[in-house]
Amino acid sequence: MKITFVASHSQAPELGEFYVRINKVLKERGYTIYSGTLFDKIKSEENLIDQKKREEWYKESISKVREADIVVVETSYPSTANVGHELTYALDLGKPVIALYKSGRDPFFLRGRVDDKLTILPYTTYDLEQVLANAFDYALATQDVRFNFFISPQIGRYLDWVAQKKRVPRAVFLRKLIENEMQNDKNYEETLK
Repeated sequence: MKITFVASHSQAPELGEFYVRINKVLKERGYTIYSGTLFDKIKSEENLIDQKKREEWYKESISKVREADIVVVETSYPSTANVGHELTYALDLGKPVIALYKSGRDPFFLRGRVDDKLTILPYTTYDLEQVLANAFDYALATQDVRFNFFISPQIGRYLDWVAQKKRVPRAVFLRKLIENEMQNDKNYEETLK
């Protein structure tokens, strides 16, 4: 699976440790990761030298978003230059996007984009890896069959509470409930034999 990882270069001094941790989780899952020049400061600065290098950098970055199965974006810092552009481009292509942000730095403008392919989740120093793992479960599922249904406001509030307190996307929570029921349903197991 191909993953494109996008984050603000200018915030690397403050958020770099989280970039490294995100990248590590992706590598541990065995994914092919493209992160451009995020971890190569010299190459990043070289891309700013002249217009031709900027154009090559842009084309490569956009190409990698097109090739990606999932795009992971660290959105703690509002960056329209590359982060916002690549995120929007990925969604416009129908790619699942995982938008992570450090707790307390909510990307409020991004919340205006309603899209089933967009997962926006906060993380802390202590739960980044688990939040990312849960987000991947959801993003992978968005490649599956889509199923919509109506729920009561009370169920909606509960699912919102689960998403916030347990840091599990609502769809992942519901999917796990159904998978558990499938495993425990003897009648269903009989139909599979």
